Amino acid sequence: MMSILYSPPVAAVINREHAAAKIQSEIREKQRQLAGASHGSADFRSSELHKTHYLSVGPKQGRFLYSVTRASRAKNIVEFGTSYGISTLYLAAAAAENQGHVIGSEYHPEKARKARQNLKDAGLDSLAVIKVGDARETLSDLAGEIDLLFLDGDKTLYLPMVKMLEERFHPGTLVIADNMERDAEITRDFAEYIGRTDGNFVTSMFRFKRSRFSFSIVIN
Repeated sequence: MMSILYSPPVAAVINREHAAAKIQSEIREKQRQLAGASHGSADFRSSELHKTHYLSVGPKQGRFLYSVTRASRAKNIVEFGTSYGISTLYLAAAAAENQGHVIGSEYHPEKARKARQNLKDAGLDSLAVIKVGDARETLSDLAGEIDLLFLDGDKTLYLPMVKMLEERFHPGTLVIADNMERDAEITRDFAEYIGRTDGNFVTSMFRFKRSRFSFSIVIN
């Protein structure tokens, strides 16, 4: 039986959005080189980069998210940092096969609207809700346990988000975080927290071509 991930409606939207993200990334990199600027960091609430640019996973990362979600049979999936919803498509495809759902969060309304349209185009809109605003508020009142948490928003909020949500974790909950090397200093406290040998997580770090992921499982 064909995976929902490879069904024509889902595959078409995923391929379209990856292509658009790649073009935009190449243009941005050329502009950065011409200007002699560094990648740097910016306030996610006000920067043009965060408002209008794809800040998304690549195809390999997406397939990893789908595979892990399916393998773990996660039903209650939470995403911090939806952007235009590429990662949400992978998570929602897995949720469809797990009879689950995704709750995403995006600060910028324009991006949330585009993410919702992408989900609708793929036929997955009934499986995902995108909350708009500061995730420290929009995700603070979630009901039930969380089976999988994907962190791909502002890196300064990784640790606050985990601390806010961990009362909803259970043994076996997965916590996956993207871009762990780009802002190593910013994510240091988070990395130390999930990496403690006397804590509630067992954590591994691994690299895709584009970035480094952390992969944690809750043990208590």
